[in-house]
Amino acid sequence: MNSKQRVLAAVGHVTRSTVAVGGELDRVPTDLWASPPVTDRLRAHFGVQDDERVLQALGVDLRSVWPAYVGPELTTLDDGTWMDWWGMRKKMVGVFEEVVAPPLADAQTVADVEGYDWPHPDWFDYEGMRPTCAALSEYALVIRDPGPYATCVLRLAMFLRGMEQFMIDLAMNPALAQAIIAHVEAFYLELDRRILESVGDLTDIYFIADDVGVQNGLMISPRMFRRFVKPSLTRFIEQAHRYGQKVMYHTCGAVRRLIPDFIEMGVEILNPIQVSADGMEPAALKRDFGDALCFHGALDIQTVLSQGTPDQVRAEVERLCDILGPGGGFILAPTNNVMPETPVENIVTLYETARRYR
Repeated sequence: MNSKQRVLAAVGHVTRSTVAVGGELDRVPTDLWASPPVTDRLRAHFGVQDDERVLQALGVDLRSVWPAYVGPELTTLDDGTWMDWWGMRKKMVGVFEEVVAPPLADAQTVADVEGYDWPHPDWFDYEGMRPTCAALSEYALVIRDPGPYATCVLRLAMFLRGMEQFMIDLAMNPALAQAIIAHVEAFYLELDRRILESVGDLTDIYFIADDVGVQNGLMISPRMFRRFVKPSLTRFIEQAHRYGQKVMYHTCGAVRRLIPDFIEMGVEILNPIQVSADGMEPAALKRDFGDALCFHGALDIQTVLSQGTPDQVRAEVERLCDILGPGGGFILAPTNNVMPETPVENIVTLYETARRYR
């Protein structure tokens, strides 16, 4: 069984006693998201020259693919900030990009939103993805930008407007909020359509990243989610399904109250299962939603992976596999990008344990 078969068997809830395409589900599949300093250290640890060799050494089963930007030249300013293709001025804070100046912060009317210089899907190289996808054919391929630009609506609207102001807009100026969301949705629908037309025959999973949770609750109310966000996400998902893709939805935080909505939308894989957040206990999620969802993530980066010992990491991997793995429906991964303070030995232990544990 190769990695693609293993992942699709897990997503399809194929058990070890059920013959999958290419064989039985032999182990829980794994994925890795990591910040650049982490992959730098992993390359040094394994004595390899590129990140793909790191993923191979760890036995990671998924790969992300995304079209290269080939649009107008982006401006870098003297103070180290730069303008991205959404027109947002950014700077690096640690390993994260931070928006310095939301370009729609001063918008007053829908006309101001309509007059904004929105990005164009022509600015990306879709056919250039095919050689990459073909070279990675044995892995489960996820249509996902590993940076800040994965398909979404709420997240980009907050970046463009400023988080606080956009939250006010949702309550006090819904027409303006909906105008921003409509433009973001239209961009991603066309971008994703072109990706799917180009490589949808080679890819397996379509990825949405639109956080709606925080540590102890929701970022917006269920009513707000259903009014402003859910319709766009549903259209993204319906488009992906027409091209034969499974759908992974990323949202951090305590989002249990919205999981029935995610299932109704057509989500098949939920990431990251932030186990430190309220109501996100793996056993309860498996009990209540395990027949409908494949869970992706669950290995806590805030404490276990970054602060634990290798023995504690090993025990947690085995515990999660025992809870979330039976009957399929689990892809083991860290709950977000592995941070630079994480010991390399803990990362290696995670994947060594997953490869051998049954």
